Amino acid sequence: MKRKKHNKALEIVWRAYEYDHHEKTLLWFVIAGVVALGFIVYGLLTDGWTFSLAILAFCVAYYAMHRHEPKIVDIKLNSKGVHIGRHFFSNVQFKNFWIVYDPPHVARLYLRFRSRVRQDLILSIADQDPAEIRRALKAHINEWEAGEEPLVDIFIRLLRL
Repeated sequence: MKRKKHNKALEIVWRAYEYDHHEKTLLWFVIAGVVALGFIVYGLLTDGWTFSLAILAFCVAYYAMHRHEPKIVDIKLNSKGVHIGRHFFSNVQFKNFWIVYDPPHVARLYLRFRSRVRQDLILSIADQDPAEIRRALKAHINEWEAGEEPLVDIFIRLLRL
C-alpha cells in the first residue's frame, strides 16, 4: 500500500482483482451441471419452457462472464473520489459506504451510488487496513454503520459462484 500526501489529503493506493474469482473443481462443475439440467428438465415437464429457457440463458451468461480470470486493477481513494483502473467516480456520486471485514472470508468496501439505477460498487480491500480506508472515506462520504454483506453476496461466496 502506498500513502501519499497531496494538499493535506490522504491518498490510498492498492491493487486488487476487478471481481472475486473462485477456483472451481471438476466436482463443482458436475454438481452445477446436474442441478441446472434438473431445473431445465423440471421446467419442460411442467410446461414451464420459459423457466427452462431462463436457466439455460443464465448458464450461458455465467460461462461467458467467468471463462476468463479477472484482471488486476489499480484502486486509488483520495479526496476527489475513487479511481479504479481508468475509471473515475467522484465522491459526490456516492450516497454512502460501508466495509465488511472478516478475514479470511471477506474483506470488501461497498460504495452505494446516489442513483438507484446503478449497482453498488464493490471493491476488494484484501490486505489493506480497513480503519485507514474508513478514515479516508468518512471525510468525504457518509458511512452506513449498519451496512452488512448483502445476502446475495453471501450466497455467491458460499456457492463459489
